[in-house]
Amino acid sequence: MHESNLWAAWTLRSHDALTAGLPSGLGLRDASALTLIGSHPGCSADWLWARIGLTQSGTVRLVDRLEGLGYVARERTGRSLRLSLLPAGEEALQAWNQARENASAAVLRGLTRAQRSQLAKLLEVGLRGTERVRVEADSTCRLCDWQACKRCPVDKSVVEP
Repeated sequence: MHESNLWAAWTLRSHDALTAGLPSGLGLRDASALTLIGSHPGCSADWLWARIGLTQSGTVRLVDRLEGLGYVARERTGRSLRLSLLPAGEEALQAWNQARENASAAVLRGLTRAQRSQLAKLLEVGLRGTERVRVEADSTCRLCDWQACKRCPVDKSVVEP
């Protein structure tokens, strides 16, 4: 048993389950954008691009596409551009959150309840063990259901720059 092989295999299995469950026509970056905009209504494209791993121009194109699909609205207030989800975006986000739950259940299916609990505790320790600044913490949680997380271990590792 080689730890890095186990970690890589588990990570890929999880990634494959996540991507297989994406709503039709959406990629992981789309799901990330919907998740972050839904969790932070009124955020700017500048705030978003630093958290989803795209350039500023790539983020503008992503927002253009999501707006074209009827998922995202832009509202200009002065010099700022605020983003929010439209009803279709809210529905897509709900579908994504359900797909993420289904993917998690599929990947964890072989574990007992006690093993799942133990794994959750170990993952929490691992996430807390990596200090990161706020933007990196938000990026780590870009596919999370922010409403469901009552005590985020990533927030416990945030340091102010």
